[in-house]
Amino acid sequence: MRKGMPMSDRGNATAAPSATRNTGAGVLEPQKAPAQVLSITFAPDHKDASADIESAIASDLSPWDMVLPVGRDSFLVLFDRDDVDTAARKSKQVTQKIERAGVGKFESQLVDIRQQGGNLVRDVVMETTPSSNDQSGNAEKKGLSEAPAQTDVNSDFEIGYAPMWNIRNEVLMGYAVLPVIRDTKEGEIYGRHVLGPSSDTERLHALDTKMLHTQIETAETLLPKNFTSLLVSQIHFDTLSSSASRKTILEIAKNIPPYMKGSLMASIVDIPASTPSSTLAQRVSGLSEYFRAVSINIPNSDFPVAACAAMGATSVSYRIPADLSNAAIVAEVRKIIGAAKSAKLLTVFEEVSDLNLAVALKKLGGVFITGTCLGGIDNAPGNMKQLTVKELQGRSQAA
Repeated sequence: MRKGMPMSDRGNATAAPSATRNTGAGVLEPQKAPAQVLSITFAPDHKDASADIESAIASDLSPWDMVLPVGRDSFLVLFDRDDVDTAARKSKQVTQKIERAGVGKFESQLVDIRQQGGNLVRDVVMETTPSSNDQSGNAEKKGLSEAPAQTDVNSDFEIGYAPMWNIRNEVLMGYAVLPVIRDTKEGEIYGRHVLGPSSDTERLHALDTKMLHTQIETAETLLPKNFTSLLVSQIHFDTLSSSASRKTILEIAKNIPPYMKGSLMASIVDIPASTPSSTLAQRVSGLSEYFRAVSINIPNSDFPVAACAAMGATSVSYRIPADLSNAAIVAEVRKIIGAAKSAKLLTVFEEVSDLNLAVALKKLGGVFITGTCLGGIDNAPGNMKQLTVKELQGRSQAA
């Protein structure tokens, strides 16, 4: 797929290369197709001024997507990245926002345009008509990929951001981007558990794909605002075990713009304890090329940590079991930290609920933690900041 233009070329229409090339036989062929274009046309009696509508449309796009007014009642949106699913998702967000604003009837159509056999072929991906504008944005989708990512996932969850703390330097440095269901009898339900106890691999793949897109879109929105925190998305081992699902994940990752890579991390989770190192290496192959860091969530302290470094990981993570005493946890953690140091890997300890345990992890040489000792799962990510043990203790006492 086509990657975005270099930053020095974006926004400079005169610097763009010619749209055609001469084949030498007197026939002009397109050099680069526009990829995805969204057209929006309002009824003549719509309520808002064009400038207000243009501003509303642009607020849901990345800095490199282009909004072009066409007269008073129409707009074209040219998407920067050649990614049909991302364009469809953004188009739906735009149309839903316009519907909620109640500006009047409109039509929209998202088309995918590319070269086939020397011609430009136009394929309608999504469209809304005046009769469907009152359906809360449930636009008809056409021509989207039939990969498992299109499988419906539980729409009741919301997006949450779990803080990640660098306990070595006492800095809140990033957030895990998670699906979360709040206020249940069990408290907050997050991760794959939002799918329920019998989630199949297709729904899990759909969830992973959605969260990876969400991670990228969050970075797209926040990076122009001097966002410095790291965003982490979980990818389940079961998703990577399917060649088709793994291909989908890699295609999404390949389209991450280079300027965004430094803010994104992938965490490979739910790896069975019996998984051979060679199998895991084959599953995660290529991911480290597109992310600032890749972390492997190991099932226990006996898992071959050194092999994780060989497959491109920069850290290993370990989910603290809820049924172990602190003494048993410390024994397990000491073994993991020793193996990670030998392999020159960082360590991440997840679901740490006890601040005293967090302090013990720091003394043992742990680097990063997540968990309820840092507070709940936030509604929005914040920027990197100092977060000391003393401050956390004050929060705990206040609660």
